[in-house]
Amino acid sequence: MLKGYMYNIASILMMGIGPLIAKFGLQTISASTAAFINACTIIIACYIWGLLLKRPVRFYVSKDMTILSCCNVMGVLLMYVSLSLLSPVQIGFLGRFYTVFAVLLSFFMLKEKISKMEWMLVLVAVGGTFMFIAPKDSGSLSIIGIICAIMYTFFFALCNVLVKQRMEKGVHSNSILFTNSIWTGALLGIYMLISPSGWQITPSGVAFTTIASLMTGFLGTLFLYEALKRIRFSIANIMRASSPVLLAVVSFPFFPVELTPLNIIGAGILLASIMLIGIVDFKGRRVDKGIQ
Repeated sequence: MLKGYMYNIASILMMGIGPLIAKFGLQTISASTAAFINACTIIIACYIWGLLLKRPVRFYVSKDMTILSCCNVMGVLLMYVSLSLLSPVQIGFLGRFYTVFAVLLSFFMLKEKISKMEWMLVLVAVGGTFMFIAPKDSGSLSIIGIICAIMYTFFFALCNVLVKQRMEKGVHSNSILFTNSIWTGALLGIYMLISPSGWQITPSGVAFTTIASLMTGFLGTLFLYEALKRIRFSIANIMRASSPVLLAVVSFPFFPVELTPLNIIGAGILLASIMLIGIVDFKGRRVDKGIQ
């Protein structure tokens, strides 16, 4: 289980830094182009990784994998649209709805047991998150960007719930990511053929998007899938609520945001509650193993 926590922390690091790099790329290319480059980058990375592991990737064909991939397509496209309309810190604020969706979906779809203490810590963590990244410039938020940001968190949460179910059936994480990206690239390619105005490419935009895709779409997602094999879905995603703190730190030199006492207190509450959630879950697992 400790390995699961390490994979999850590595994923959080990748997911925390990647959006800033993606934002730089979106200054010179369109959201749909960035999403397409994202899919192509992940496909190539998964294929090479499979060769290095001497475990070639497989393209899975099934009803539930098709549903999973469609959710991923919607999540990726809406994420890049929201990134193009909002700042990284604003994305960090709205992206925390992912934690809420993840916990609710894990409870209703995966039937995971969540103790009263964990529910309380979840609420504290979410509250601390909103305190930390409460935007002072909320009046300048794009309505379309807000809707897209909230919707992409829902689709990613739903996608990861479906991934968790597939993991329990022994499906390899690299092949799941490869299959998702094939579907994403194909559907986005069709969309861009229908709407050719979406094509907009510059060398710097492609470079930034490729790097961000490797960090978030490939490494960050692969680490998350490996973590989901070892720890509960709800716990893995509650821990991910800490990513706005990292994103705000790395974004500050480029997109400076004035920190208030409320922001600082919120960061402390957020980090403390996430640490407590991990401790409660770890002790609970040890007790369960001892009983067995």
